[in-house]
Amino acid sequence: MANVNCYGTVISSRGAVVPLHNSATTEATQDEVRTDADFVGSAQVFGTFATQQHGNFVAARAGLQCENDFTWCYVQSAGKIKLALPIGGGAGASGGNCGLPAILPYPKQIASGDSIQVMVNAGTDREAAVAVACSSGEYHVFSKTPTGAGEQEFVSILDGQSLGLTLQGRVITHMFAVAGANDTELESPVYVLDGSGVPIGSVGFNAGAGDCAAVYEPVRIPVALNSRMVFRTDA
Repeated sequence: MANVNCYGTVISSRGAVVPLHNSATTEATQDEVRTDADFVGSAQVFGTFATQQHGNFVAARAGLQCENDFTWCYVQSAGKIKLALPIGGGAGASGGNCGLPAILPYPKQIASGDSIQVMVNAGTDREAAVAVACSSGEYHVFSKTPTGAGEQEFVSILDGQSLGLTLQGRVITHMFAVAGANDTELESPVYVLDGSGVPIGSVGFNAGAGDCAAVYEPVRIPVALNSRMVFRTDA
């Protein structure tokens, strides 16, 4: 797998800027993006730099992009997802970069040691992903790599659990989706299904060949234990 550029910005509610860059992000492997040494002197963990340089740092806007297929990006805190960040692509299948950095639905206090984790894939990789934000202020990321035709169910990138098992009792208020290398195989947008298999929410995939980044769209989707999040492919 190749090493590719991944870069972007997180901006606080007070306008403080943290530039980010990893010039050798490993494809198909979870990797960390640290501060851009060209602008701040050294590559440091995001949260450590943000709190030391700016004190009280509440992340309010963000956007990262890469030169290949960007699948997901989140702020990791104590092993959990604190924020799922808007993303854009370059020559890959993640769309463009217009609209970045984008507003975060629920700004979050950043702590020392919080890190930015990314998944950058090759332009031919079929891993699709959905980022969600809930009225509780929680964020999460789900993904699925299709291997054939039929219904494809998204599961948590942390533990492989379904939407219902992960976010039971929450209400999703914002979400976005990236399709990976599935543009010609897609048969549906993303649907959230109730226990009877009836759609109760939906969001379209970000266009792989488009100009706009994957940013949060408003929705209102209550999540029950038996809720599932799916899409369909013909191959």
